[in-house]
Amino acid sequence: MISPSHNIDINSAFSIEMNTSFEALLPLGKVKKFTKGDFIVLEGDQCDGLYFIQSGIFRTFREDLENEYTTGFSFTGDFETSPFSLFYNTPCQECIQAITDAVALYISKKDALECAEKNPIVQRGYLLLMAAYIEILETRLHQHRSLTAEERYVLLREQQPVEINKIPLNYIASFLGISKERLSRIRKKHPN
Repeated sequence: MISPSHNIDINSAFSIEMNTSFEALLPLGKVKKFTKGDFIVLEGDQCDGLYFIQSGIFRTFREDLENEYTTGFSFTGDFETSPFSLFYNTPCQECIQAITDAVALYISKKDALECAEKNPIVQRGYLLLMAAYIEILETRLHQHRSLTAEERYVLLREQQPVEINKIPLNYIASFLGISKERLSRIRKKHPN
């Protein structure tokens, strides 16, 4: 059960409409602690819940035959899941890994759906959460196509000025789609 010591600030994390629905879900949550390197989900597994990050940093990445590429980062106050696996009961296409020690509030899909059956506000919030995730993906795609790697690095630094220093450079370079050497040159142009 959630206690007052949990650090989920739904007022800053979500829209007002979603806040009401997630207030009903939070008591169903269970605190999970992750050590750097732990996985929330692995490619091929089925995702069975949502994670609301209380502390720490996670990265989402995919692997092909030769490479591993980072598709995003999640920080304190964010939610994390593999949405297509969660919604469609299919194997995950990505891995989600803690890149620092982390704490997250886990809400199982089963508990969320049972709560949604009894409470239409929760049902709507669940859909809004997935819509928010789609918006995040669309924003990332737009940024990737319209901004240079340097501009995306500056944006990440502006959005996460402290946390960016905790992310290994190879993950940032992978996320930006550039070499570590190019990232090094960009970082020299944009010091802390």
